[in-house]
Amino acid sequence: MKFRTQKIAALMTVAVLGISTLGSMPVMAEENTETADDGEAMADDGEAMAVDGDAMAVDGEAISSDLISGTFKPSEVTCQAQDSYEYPFLGLKFSLPKELLKQIEDQSIAMITTEDETNQTGAVTYAYVSWGEMTEEQKNAEVDKMGTGYEEWVASLSRIGTLGIYDEDSQKKLDEITGCTEHKELGSSSDGKYKYYLSTNKEADEKLTKELEEIKTTITEMTPYQNTSVFDQPQDASVNSDDVTSVGKFETTGIDGKTYTEEVFSDYDLTLVNIFTTWCSPCVQEIPELQKLYEEMKEKGVGVAGVVLDAADENGNPDEDTVKKAGILQEKTKAEYPFLIPDSTMLNGRLKGINAFPETFFVDKNGNIVGDTYTGSHSLDEWKEIVEKELKNVSK
Repeated sequence: MKFRTQKIAALMTVAVLGISTLGSMPVMAEENTETADDGEAMADDGEAMAVDGDAMAVDGEAISSDLISGTFKPSEVTCQAQDSYEYPFLGLKFSLPKELLKQIEDQSIAMITTEDETNQTGAVTYAYVSWGEMTEEQKNAEVDKMGTGYEEWVASLSRIGTLGIYDEDSQKKLDEITGCTEHKELGSSSDGKYKYYLSTNKEADEKLTKELEEIKTTITEMTPYQNTSVFDQPQDASVNSDDVTSVGKFETTGIDGKTYTEEVFSDYDLTLVNIFTTWCSPCVQEIPELQKLYEEMKEKGVGVAGVVLDAADENGNPDEDTVKKAGILQEKTKAEYPFLIPDSTMLNGRLKGINAFPETFFVDKNGNIVGDTYTGSHSLDEWKEIVEKELKNVSK
């Protein structure tokens, strides 16, 4: 059984992000089928890629090889104690008893999220939060940043119990999925497709299982799944980016630390705006191609700008670790065009609701969004053909 959120947690630690499964970035990425002219690895299966000898993507997570060597403490990427937990995609809210929270805080108990990574249905199959006893040795243990060390560490914890949601097929395998033997049904989803269970391990300390039984749960309406981790928070889809006709006025910072405004588009008749994330391997693979495009077409009045969507939240607050990661990416790919951090307006709303990467659109010198939108990565020749078409339309 694979643990999608655990793998992400480990990779995020590698990238010095230090987040749990509460991130809010979508994970659909358009696959690239092209191969770079300069011989760099362009794996389209998301397994690995090299840029100047550095591994830049593993399981879709774009990272630099200098960040994946060495070890880390799994105990540092477990869920943190907080007043309450809410997972809209699961239709689940809950709060923990004080004693359990205290044990999570002092790291005698590890709280971990798990979901079905093998799911190909585009919907929730099963997902649960688990609690396990953590010894002092496990608390201080370090494992390799890459490999199966993290999953083995999770398996070594003494399982106390789980709280989760399961579809019809998963309900038939609760013992196997949860690692528990006792299951208390808490309710069903409004459409009847899912059931919620609090499961406990009869071999666990009875005092600890009783603490789990004191968890206060509330079943809510499930938010429609958005092809991301089920433990993520839903994205704001109130703005239809297709209806936005201008990037508007904005002021933001680039990965290079410089300040950029809408004037960044005024130097060119047409600017290709490439929206990407640092963890998206097709996005990373495309950057050298976009750099070549920029080199070849800037004299024709064509500029390129990248927008690092995961470098800031939807309020425009930068994530310093992701900014650092993007800086390494820009350096390794030798990209000379600006990498912009999203501003608080999300470019007048144009960056909202995007759930597939990379996505590219065009802006004229006046800040107007023009031409078509393109999803997925493309080769240099493909981009040149697209840009020539869009440039003719702007010139009319």
